[in-house]
Amino acid sequence: MLSNVREPLLEEARRSPALLSDLAGLEQYVAESYDSRSFVELLQNADDAGATRFLIKRNGDSLIVANDGRPFNRSDLESLCRSAASSKSRGTSVGYRGIGFKSVVGFAGTIHLITGNLEVTFSRELTALEVPEAMRVPLIRIPHRLSCEDRGKFSATITELLGDGLITAFIFDHLLAAGIETEFASFDATSLLFLRNVRRFEMQGSQNPQISVRREAIDSQTRNIQLTSSDVSSQWLVSEENGVELAFKQGADGIVRLDENEAVVHAYLPTLEPTGFPFKIHGDFSTDPSRTRIVFDDRTSAALSAVAGLFMTILDRVLSGCECSAAFGIVNALVPFSDPRMASFQRRSFKTELLSAIQICVKGRFDKLRFRPTWINAGDFETLSEKAGIWFVSRSIEGIDGLLNFLRFVGVKEATFEELSPALIASEVTVLGAAEVVAQLTQRHVTKSRDVKPLIPDWHLWPVNGRMLTLWEAKKEALPLDVSFVDVLLEKCHAIADTYRLIAAVSDLATATALLPQGLTPPQSRVNHESVPLAPSVALDNSTGIERLSLKKWRSAEQQVMNLLHASGWTVEDVSRQNIGYDIEGRMPDREPVFVEVKAINHPGQPFTLTSNEEAVARQKGSKYMLAIVHQSGDFLEVAFIRNPVQHLKLTRQCRQWVWECAEYTFDPQSFPLG
Repeated sequence: MLSNVREPLLEEARRSPALLSDLAGLEQYVAESYDSRSFVELLQNADDAGATRFLIKRNGDSLIVANDGRPFNRSDLESLCRSAASSKSRGTSVGYRGIGFKSVVGFAGTIHLITGNLEVTFSRELTALEVPEAMRVPLIRIPHRLSCEDRGKFSATITELLGDGLITAFIFDHLLAAGIETEFASFDATSLLFLRNVRRFEMQGSQNPQISVRREAIDSQTRNIQLTSSDVSSQWLVSEENGVELAFKQGADGIVRLDENEAVVHAYLPTLEPTGFPFKIHGDFSTDPSRTRIVFDDRTSAALSAVAGLFMTILDRVLSGCECSAAFGIVNALVPFSDPRMASFQRRSFKTELLSAIQICVKGRFDKLRFRPTWINAGDFETLSEKAGIWFVSRSIEGIDGLLNFLRFVGVKEATFEELSPALIASEVTVLGAAEVVAQLTQRHVTKSRDVKPLIPDWHLWPVNGRMLTLWEAKKEALPLDVSFVDVLLEKCHAIADTYRLIAAVSDLATATALLPQGLTPPQSRVNHESVPLAPSVALDNSTGIERLSLKKWRSAEQQVMNLLHASGWTVEDVSRQNIGYDIEGRMPDREPVFVEVKAINHPGQPFTLTSNEEAVARQKGSKYMLAIVHQSGDFLEVAFIRNPVQHLKLTRQCRQWVWECAEYTFDPQSFPLG
């Protein structure tokens, strides 16, 4: 085998020594281009050979790279020697240019290959003796027979490797220390993510790391991958379709976003090309000679279209409710790092090309999907959407940063009042929702954008004595609207006189006056300020869990409280962006749910405010509603929890925007160290 490959190459070199010198220059260029990527090249070539184990081992002034894949055949050896002459089929394995192995010349002066019955040496000195006319010669071109002296030098090591089940070994002799140390330091375990065969990676250097890979198929298109080393373990969910793959990192509570520097494109090998999204992408993309940057040609365009199709399949599935339990994590990981609407103003890149491919793929796909308009709270929006038969974005995901901008980019529209309003006949909304709808009707009546007279009488929007009535039913009661409703209405539309005119226009002045008595002044608070005792703070359970908690100074008050409750054994959910009167929904173990509103103060005793919406919800929830008063003091976080604030705190109506202020409360906090 060696002679069959060696003799034609040697004859070519002797006929054209200038060409051989040119190949030496090309080899050096490849080595520099592939800087710190040689291990990855060797690893993925081993995977192509069906290897399940891959070993890198320092042995004095030499380095051994071995695997248990199939031994080299003639075609493999010829591909190793010739640039751009790989026998591998592009799209099915790596190394289609046949130049990856040339990268190793950056850290070794001599290379020996032992595989099956083949024993070969690559040496510039030996090649120069064979072709003395050449000005300079490449390291990887002419294979030479392994000498008995070199064979004896590594005999013990070779015997050990073969006895351990390894089949192919590269021995890099006369190491260049700087190059090899850079390789050790820069190796990234996620280079194993898209391999098919390698299950164990050993890098026996100064710290002897070992990485194991466990792959578990979920279905024909999805698999779990676990990468485990001595000091860290990571879990990944990989989805595959039409020859491309998306890899999502998994945390303790589901899928998490990758940092932008981690989210790179893999073209069989990891590149330096950012995906623009918080996940990794693998496909048959064209790259530059260094295989670090994507080249935009027809092959890349086809792979981008396949990625866009897989992306939309995942997004469609989760928005349609097929992935409810993991919806937040999945959708959060699908939102790009920057506003996609700005892509048209940016230079061409993988990110901009992928966004363009997504826009083409998505056409018409989400025409019927609607997200919540800002004028209505999340709970009532879902109630009305379900009654109206609208496909809507769930409130469990709508608070994700950047999601609404991305949904607009893919064609999702905001639900209109006209789409939601038919459901008001058959639905009973909350006090908050009723106030929001009436505020919208008031605005439309004032601006004359719609005739609301035929609609209002049949809608249950008017709370009287705790019952949600139609306008005609409220008229028969001849009683004022509930205080909580009027307070929230004031907050939403600011001029209750306009609502008075709306009611009068739809019914009559007598009805308007009955529902909103004393001219246009809302009823006064029912809280007797003198008789309300101050509530003591409520202590959290599970102090052991809290003691183990590591809090960071830079986090928001809501995040800190979420972490504290979780450490105490609560199940918690952040609903701060849903405009429903509290920030956190929580449940203590084996107990009823609790609704927590977080208030940050700069110093103990500083007044804080509740909006009319928050006060109304607190009144409705009673003992299930809890305030968390948060104060950061130096290196400690102080938190006081107060239950049923409407019942226990002195609230004073303030006229700056009808908020409820509390200036007297007991601040008896628990202190938690900040890191």
